[in-house]
Amino acid sequence: RDRVKGVSAKPFMETQPMLDALHCDIGNATEFYKIFQDEIGEVYQKVNPSREERRSWRAALDKQLRKKLKLKPVMRMNGNYARRLMTLEAVEVVCQLVPSEERREALRELMRLYLQMRPVWRTTCPAKECPDQLCRYSFNSQRFADILSSTFKYRYN
Repeated sequence: RDRVKGVSAKPFMETQPMLDALHCDIGNATEFYKIFQDEIGEVYQKVNPSREERRSWRAALDKQLRKKLKLKPVMRMNGNYARRLMTLEAVEVVCQLVPSEERREALRELMRLYLQMRPVWRTTCPAKECPDQLCRYSFNSQRFADILSSTFKYRYN
């Protein structure tokens, strides 16, 4: 076990359950991936879309990410995929499939806020390593929550 590097070196059960920065990234990326699918399918206008509809949005998203970012679809979100998905470049690629300009702008702002907040939980000592982001963190997270509860209220209510 000492020689194994990375997350796999961790004991299977933690004595205190902890969410490390990697799994935080993975969880956030999984959520954004679902939002991207919903936005491609314009879920905010629909009532109970069918499984086939949802599958077609996911296929469209995967195809676009593969074509534009060379990002192959994965069965389970992993760290590398999460890192590449959570970029301004990726959100621009996704926005090409989102019909409404207003929704595209909301997605862009969500990603911008996320990228400003991320260093705060990724660094060992945020006060030293990213003081500016730390100062803006409270404001950014409030704005992030506002967007989720207004523009994306079909998902977060």
